[in-house]
Amino acid sequence: MSRRVHFAPGLVIVLALWSAHALAQEEELDALKFSASQSVRYDSNLFRRNTDAQSETVNITTATMAIDKRYSLQRFELGGSVVANRYRANDYLNFNALNYRAIWHWSVTPRLHGTLSHTRSEDINTFDIYRSFDRNIRTDTSTGAAAEYEVGRDWRLLGGLTRRHRENERPTAQDGDNRLTNVALGVRRLFPSGSSISYRLLDGRGDYYNRVPGVSQAPTEFDQIEHEFQLSWSATEKTRLTGTLSYLKREHPGFPARDYSGPRGNLTAQWSATGKIGVQLRFARDISAYTANNASYTTVTNLSVSPYWMVGARTTVFASLLYGKQGFSGSLAGFTEEDRDDRNRLGLLGIRWQPIDALTLDASLAHEQRRSSLDIYNYTNRTARFDAKFAF
Repeated sequence: MSRRVHFAPGLVIVLALWSAHALAQEEELDALKFSASQSVRYDSNLFRRNTDAQSETVNITTATMAIDKRYSLQRFELGGSVVANRYRANDYLNFNALNYRAIWHWSVTPRLHGTLSHTRSEDINTFDIYRSFDRNIRTDTSTGAAAEYEVGRDWRLLGGLTRRHRENERPTAQDGDNRLTNVALGVRRLFPSGSSISYRLLDGRGDYYNRVPGVSQAPTEFDQIEHEFQLSWSATEKTRLTGTLSYLKREHPGFPARDYSGPRGNLTAQWSATGKIGVQLRFARDISAYTANNASYTTVTNLSVSPYWMVGARTTVFASLLYGKQGFSGSLAGFTEEDRDDRNRLGLLGIRWQPIDALTLDASLAHEQRRSSLDIYNYTNRTARFDAKFAF
């Protein structure tokens, strides 16, 4: 039987309200920021189909408020945004998203400190994975508590408790609604250069719900263990490496055919060749549940390179090239392995202009292509996007 740990976000909300009151008493308007943005995105193949592509133009309007304020040893971050997504041809996909976060960076003493946080985000499930024309809004929430104790100059003891919750507007078989609670213990080593390395053991318990009928051996709970290493290394004055590497093992009591394990993580190298030219190289791999009769999990590996050039004090040209691979494994007994292997390629070119400090304008063009071992999953999509953001 799976063990579960429950805690509510109510404490974080109360603390957030208290902190907002404290900030108001301080009457320091510099801690309060507002922004508004308007984005227009054109997709040549909205539903990511190999035939009968449908183009679409999406207007995205965002209003954001944020507070970042230090009060004695404490620091408070509060932020929220309302996002209106409007589709020109497929208006049944229209939706409004409410995203927010509340973080209390608490400190009992300079040596003992940590965070309490609660975040929420909403977005639409992408059509490249969920091959449906239906609207399906995904809501992710996370509530967490973390503590860090400084042992001497170079060592830190780490602890934490996190509860994550994913809910879909429509039940999905591949990545259904689920909850996960993680208890974490670890240690971090700091170096005089500013580099650091850390290890955490995460012991997780979770459950699935709102299962889609018709899928065999659909577990309702799972246990998982993750060994996680984090690295931040200033290799040279111009090069910095950051990353997370972990090994995850998930087990489903009573349904061992659905178990999976493997490495996941990311590594990013940032090189600033000059004050105006730089490039970011990133490698990422993930492994996650994918509940179907002919697959139990999926692995995704991406490699990208993203150069930039500041052609002027207020103008930057940027680009990105990505190559990705996705595989599906773990078919159930009695079902034929799908033997699906997807290869993804993405190229993007854009420009950013900031005519005044408060206004940022972005424009970009992208070409995306997926080639699969199963022709039905092939698609090509071209995207054009313009963004305007005003901060005040």
